[in-house]
Amino acid sequence: MSDMTRNVKAARECSVCVTLMGLVEKAAREYDRSAETDARVRLRRHALAAHGQELPLPW
Repeated sequence: MSDMTRNVKAARECSVCVTLMGLVEKAAREYDRSAETDARVRLRRHALAAHGQELPLPW
């Protein structure tokens, strides 16, 4: 199993990741770029703090 596959699986099992991804997707659908950016920043910070992994840019 590749690192990418493990990371995706871990993110799907983390309720915080799922919630934050939902916020990113909702903001993108609504063309709310400010809220989308905020959610992406929160997701990146969470991934680093909780999972010890930094998301690759453009996240």
